[in-house]
Amino acid sequence: MLVNPKQMILDAQKGHYAIGAFNTSDLEITKAIISAAEKLKSPVMVETSEKAIAYAGLEEMSSFIIAAARKAKVPVALHLDHGSNLEIVNKCLNVGYTSVMFDGSKLAYSENVIYTARAVVAAHRNKATCEGELGSIGGHGKSGKFTDPSKVPEFVKNTGVDFLAVSFGSEHGIGADERLDIELLEKIQRTIHKTKTPLVLHGASGVPDKYIRLAIKNGICKINIDTDIRHTFTKAIYEIKNKFPDPADPRDIMTKVMVEIQKVVEQKIKLFGSVGKA
Repeated sequence: MLVNPKQMILDAQKGHYAIGAFNTSDLEITKAIISAAEKLKSPVMVETSEKAIAYAGLEEMSSFIIAAARKAKVPVALHLDHGSNLEIVNKCLNVGYTSVMFDGSKLAYSENVIYTARAVVAAHRNKATCEGELGSIGGHGKSGKFTDPSKVPEFVKNTGVDFLAVSFGSEHGIGADERLDIELLEKIQRTIHKTKTPLVLHGASGVPDKYIRLAIKNGICKINIDTDIRHTFTKAIYEIKNKFPDPADPRDIMTKVMVEIQKVVEQKIKLFGSVGKA
């Protein structure tokens, strides 16, 4: 079923586990994500980045994700990942996204507050949730900026975000040695004890499992996975090509790819602790 993800994330916060938010850019990845969630009876979020939207088309991609979500036997939310402006936020809300993220991490703090608050208003008007980001996630040759715990309460209060992405050591892509600053996460968590705003970890593909578990223990309720899925997709294609150099039907190839992606999603769902929580 297609749902607003607020309740699933609040349940995760209360139950000390995390909801997996998996990026997709096509039908096959979407089907693999939802199949994994159904098999493990887990709520799940399917995410699209602006790059994926540019690749597949917003109306085209949202239509097949929404159709698959509505038929799913578990709760499925459709989320915009790292929306960089209000235009894309509103476009996604207009086609039926149940959650959006406004990423103002590249803006000055005051502008981040202003535009994130506007995105929150737009999302709530459409009965959707809105995620903001304070601090920035590094990766792909760019350095990030850790979240300042002292700014978190003010940011949450002035924007009204439903959940907040924070930076404490992860990177987009897969870094060589990603170690999370759990002490910083603990400080952030203490600053929001009154609002109890759920926290989000981005760039989790390269983070060792032990740090993922510690992050969940210390307040992370939503975890984004993108790079692991894309790498698995590409690796599977190469392996199938080498094993079957002249395949007759591309659907046979994509079926095998979906199997490999589903394995990755299942492993993450088990790690996040959301098995049986649907």
